Amino acid sequence: MGLERRIRIGQHFVCGFDGLEMDETFIEAVKRYKIGNVILFARNIASKEQLFQLCQDIQKLVQQECGHPALITIDQEGGMVTRLSGDCTNVPSAMAIAATKTTQSAFKAGRITAAELMALGVNVDFAPCLDVNSNPDNPVIGVRSYGDDDEVVSSFGLAMIDGLQSAGVMAVAKHFPGHGDTHLDSHVALPVVQGTREELEEHLTPFRRAVHDGVMGIMTSHILFPNLESENLPATMSRSIISGLLRSELGFKGLIFSDCMEMDAIAKHYGTVKGAVAALKAGVDLVCISHRVGLGCEAVEAVEAALDAGLLSEEELRRSTETILLAKDMLGQQHKPPLSVVDCQEHQSMNHALHRQSLTLVQDAPFELGENPCFVGPRCFRATNVSSDEAELVFAPYMALLLGGSSIVIGNNPESGEIETITTQVDRASAVVCATYNGHLNVGQIRLVNALAAKKPVLCIALRNPYDLALVDGHIRSIAAYAYTKPVFLALAEMLRDQWVPEGRLSVSLGGKHA
Repeated sequence: MGLERRIRIGQHFVCGFDGLEMDETFIEAVKRYKIGNVILFARNIASKEQLFQLCQDIQKLVQQECGHPALITIDQEGGMVTRLSGDCTNVPSAMAIAATKTTQSAFKAGRITAAELMALGVNVDFAPCLDVNSNPDNPVIGVRSYGDDDEVVSSFGLAMIDGLQSAGVMAVAKHFPGHGDTHLDSHVALPVVQGTREELEEHLTPFRRAVHDGVMGIMTSHILFPNLESENLPATMSRSIISGLLRSELGFKGLIFSDCMEMDAIAKHYGTVKGAVAALKAGVDLVCISHRVGLGCEAVEAVEAALDAGLLSEEELRRSTETILLAKDMLGQQHKPPLSVVDCQEHQSMNHALHRQSLTLVQDAPFELGENPCFVGPRCFRATNVSSDEAELVFAPYMALLLGGSSIVIGNNPESGEIETITTQVDRASAVVCATYNGHLNVGQIRLVNALAAKKPVLCIALRNPYDLALVDGHIRSIAAYAYTKPVFLALAEMLRDQWVPEGRLSVSLGGKHA
């Protein structure tokens, strides 16, 4: 009975490890604590061949020790939140997809992503974000959202879910009941959303529609909603939000995952282990402990103790286990494409077209590159703990390599001295292409763009949130590109070389600049 119960408890945990193969600590955790599911990050992935082998190894171990296959999960949203290596197809971000103006783009992005994940051995994608990004200063969602309108988020999000699930991967919509109206990142703080139930309805709408449409998974948010939960408990640990609102009112029958319980919103305020028990008690099916599997082992023991003490319902947990196992059986029956589908020519071509179509002209003003352009911009600094930043890829020198001319790499938030120096360095340039990266939160970048435009023709490109472009001077040509990634740079270089006008459309308001 003890082993059987531990195997059942282990089904409710999703844990991660460092490195390109399972280490001894993780293997021992699976053997002894029966951890039944895995989350992968960029730290675990070097190439498609290595990932394929890793997923096979995970499945072999988990099946052998737990008697059931593993859910192998990943955050493969597209854009800045991608985990797959460069020899796989990484699609544009949600906001970029919305800029293409057709939900068919979201379906294609989901279908491409799922086909490759299935071929690699990953069966659960923690995507899409159904957060309505109603707060422009939101530090963690931004371009991960399809926009600031619940209808846009719903229609594009549902198309992405359809693309993922029609190709055999479980889609997990996040972050219920909505992370779009926060100004804090729950990776490092505990946000509070004060909205009344009526005010929160626009954030619930995409989830309500996804439930109706058959999304298989939903991920909770680590946010306090005082008007939905009277106790000082974030959504992840709130029975009224999880079992009441999501299960009973919205009628969700699929799997409920917690966001990572090691995030500061939980770890600092409640404790990862105690939080995990509370999440299961609230009605969450699977608890994510993404980094330190030792905490997962402690949490398994804490769940056993809570069951023994009657603090957790054996019957509820058993029903939840059955739901997990049914989902695993269904995923196991899905068609698995060959590894050759990963980054195949068809996917490359479709992905390039999506990136082209997403580029958005925000401010139309005269601009010519000329014979000697200068490319200026910051490195890809970590805007949020969830990003997968490409450290080696630097905008300015890479664009100069593609198009000729010179380059200047700037600091994250240039001060007056740096701005003055850079404006003198572009004296001989025919024009300046200046990139921003969350410049609306690092206004030195905006001051630099405006200072350069006083001297030279300037094209400003927002490489993450388009909100930057509301702050640049009105006579500057500006483009929203939505991500600091190689596919974006290649699309931008093609645009500048061939001199075509971007046709994407903003899905958020920039203080009046809204399509």
